[in-house]
Parts: sequence; C-alpha cells; structure tokens
Amino acid sequence: MRLFCSFQISELPIAYRMGLVSLIKESLRISDEDYYMRLYEGRQQTKPFVFAPFLKNFRIENDQIHLDECHLTISSPDHEFLLHLYNGLQKMKRFDYKQYVFNRKAIRLLPEVTIREPSVVFRTQSPLLVEDENGKPIAPYSPEYELHLQYLADLILRAYRGYGLESPLRVKPLQMKKVVIKERNHEFEDRFGQSQYLFFTAYQGRLLMTGHPEDLQLLYQLGLSKRRNQGFGLLQVD
Repeated sequence: MRLFCSFQISELPIAYRMGLVSLIKESLRISDEDYYMRLYEGRQQTKPFVFAPFLKNFRIENDQIHLDECHLTISSPDHEFLLHLYNGLQKMKRFDYKQYVFNRKAIRLLPEVTIREPSVVFRTQSPLLVEDENGKPIAPYSPEYELHLQYLADLILRAYRGYGLESPLRVKPLQMKKVVIKERNHEFEDRFGQSQYLFFTAYQGRLLMTGHPEDLQLLYQLGLSKRRNQGFGLLQVD
C-alpha cells in the first residue's frame, strides 16, 4: 500500500531528510505509543517502509531550500504500520522541526500495482543508494552492482518475512543518473558541528529487474536501497 501526504512549507534545510524521518516517527507516536516504542525503541532494526520526498517549485539559496510544498509518498506492505501512520497524520495538523514548520494538507491512499510477471521495469521515485562493505558507492554499470543489489534485496526480504530471495535477482540498469545527497544526523552534528555534511552518492532512473514475482512485489513495496527509511530506494513500476 502507498500513502501520499502534502505539506505547506516555505523553507527547508538542504539536509532535510532527517526532518521527514522525525515527522514519520512523530505521526506513529501520536497514533500509538506502544507501536512506536516497539518499532523504534525495540530490537527491530529494519523498519517495514520506504519513502520518497518531492519538493514543489523549489530553489536553493546557500544551504536553504525555498519551496511551496513538500510531498511525501510512503510505501509499505505492512497494513498495521500504514494504519498507524495514516491515523497519526490525520491528527497532526502541524509539525515543527527545528525552526521549520510543516502544515499538513492532503492525505490519500495511492493505487498499487500487482506484479505477476518475472520481469518488470522500475523507475526510482527516490534514488538508490548502493555501497560496498567500506561505504564506497557502487555505480549501476559496475560489474559489482547486481551482486550488491542482490545482497540488499535478500537482507530486506529476510528482515521482513523471515527468509530472503526465492530466486536470484537479475538487474539491468537502463537509464541511471548520479545524484549527490547532502545529509546529517544528530550524531554527525555532535561530532562535526552544523556546518559539515554527510555526502551520499546515489543513482536515479530506470532498471529492468528479473526474479520471482513475489520478491519483486515486496521490493516494490519495501524499497531497494541502503537507508530506505531515510528517503532512498522507493520504486515505481514504469
């Protein structure tokens, strides 16, 4: 299932994704404190969702983004998660993140594609972040790219349903473009201050994926990337 929510907001920091993570967490907490604690304070490391931001009519000045609206698309196969998120967003008319104010506007459920074939062309709605064991980014046309995506897919599926890929995942990049994302979190700010950033080299575009239809369906719903819960790896059927 997929949920769309729009927010009126005039300004965001260049490193804004963690603000959206905070917004999602607060929505879940408002809806059900016990569920929030189980998801974020317990041992569960991988969360059952992925999201993509869209900034409407934005322009960048220095380290600030000026915009009209922020749109958020969240995908998950977990109905309990989406129910709590939807209820929390309904209750939360306004969200303050640092000095930035999100005023919630529309919320609606989006139609979802059912994948029945073993091959599908995906378009990235948020960029794919693929790195090796040393944190070095892997480009889509590298010979190692498919192997690393297979590894990520197996981990994501295993964490969600208890077992990994049902059949090998084949990946053929079609049109992929590099994008560099600036971000930071509390730990990074505490260590390096607010003038420094983490840089993530990710890729967006179109890929042909071949595998078991049930695997492809769940990857469509859960996303396929590192840092899926921080605005990377949401896929659309092209």
